[in-house]
Amino acid sequence: MPGPFVKENKKMLAKTALLKTNEGMLWEVKKARETPDYFICKGDWPRFVVHHMLELGDMLIFYLVDKSTFHVLPYSKKPCTNIRHLEDLSSSEEEEKNTEFGTSRGCKKVKTEPKALSDTNFSKELHQSRIDRMSKAIKEIAFKKQQIQKPFEKGDEVEVASQEDGLIGSYYTATIISPIGSYLYRVKYKTLFSDDESVPLEDVVTASKVRPVPPDQRKILSENNFRLYDVVDVFANDGWWFGFINGIVGEELYVYFPTTADNIAYPPDVLRLHQEWSNGKWIFPPEQGIFN
Repeated sequence: MPGPFVKENKKMLAKTALLKTNEGMLWEVKKARETPDYFICKGDWPRFVVHHMLELGDMLIFYLVDKSTFHVLPYSKKPCTNIRHLEDLSSSEEEEKNTEFGTSRGCKKVKTEPKALSDTNFSKELHQSRIDRMSKAIKEIAFKKQQIQKPFEKGDEVEVASQEDGLIGSYYTATIISPIGSYLYRVKYKTLFSDDESVPLEDVVTASKVRPVPPDQRKILSENNFRLYDVVDVFANDGWWFGFINGIVGEELYVYFPTTADNIAYPPDVLRLHQEWSNGKWIFPPEQGIFN
């Protein structure tokens, strides 16, 4: 953040701020270090820079919503695109097209043009491109069978993947009742019940649908919050559903499920980072965090 702005607003700025863009995304930025002329930021700032493909010399317009929230618009270094729809920054305040922006030397009137170009179109295209690529990758994972690498025994806690239409990409916790030969298991589900809901549902499933229960992630998540484009599982409708975060608004995480084409907001406490059981160990998909 520039020196004059920091000096003028230093006392009222919170240590943790939210950057809000025209896409409706929120990025959490924490003040890591302060100099006489600017703040050095951490948190989501590096991902914000990558997501908007900012380069050295590019500028940002910061509109102060409150002491912890900024509405931000990328401001290109290219002269031909320097006039923007600046009224978009304060549309929630229903300001006029002639908008005042505070500076260290007072207020400056900025007149916006109705047909001005906008960086947000490019950002939306980039965002959609990532969604398309991640959706394709997740569908491929969801439709594949588990590697049969570990024989389970009676009493083992497992997760069973569903391959039924409308349920692909979901996992359900169960207990092994008994192995049946080399390729089948009888399981008792923990969250699925018989038609009259009187007893837990039992079923015979193929070994390729069974995997161990992923390790507890509470320690991981206490140190690293969920981020945009994280590949996650959401506990809903009695099972864990496979998707990725495609938006963050306040404390709500919007998760897109490629196998069902649903996009739903959830609180963080029903999410976990998705892990794949591969070669006898749990791994996180390489797409965790920003998708390259």
